Amino acid sequence: MPYFIYVVRVFERNGPIAQAILVAFLVAAVLHGVVNGGAHILMAVRYGAARGDERDAAIDARSLRVAYFALISLVMMGLSTIAFVGAISTPSSEGRIWVPTFSVTSQFVLFCFIVAEALRYLTQVICYRREAWA
Repeated sequence: MPYFIYVVRVFERNGPIAQAILVAFLVAAVLHGVVNGGAHILMAVRYGAARGDERDAAIDARSLRVAYFALISLVMMGLSTIAFVGAISTPSSEGRIWVPTFSVTSQFVLFCFIVAEALRYLTQVICYRREAWA
């Protein structure tokens, strides 16, 4: 979330966008890799490797299905919104309509992937909680 807050602030300024976003993305990716990798190593040392059973496979399949449909839906809604805004906007004096830049589109797609992954993990938590209460 801090990454996207920074990106929105970069877009609000009228300066160069691509280099600032690239640096922020690289910092966020390295930080994510270090934190996520460290957490996995700590969990493996503390709890060991657990083998999954049929229930784990079913929950994983369900969560992947939710994430897949969420990702497809978000991307399609984004593309539809771009097309709709282009259709209703008044062309400039040169006859051009507004089209988002590569920077805007790439950040939107990244956001869609992150939302889909968050929904995947949320679905796993809900499914495991449901199983624990049953």
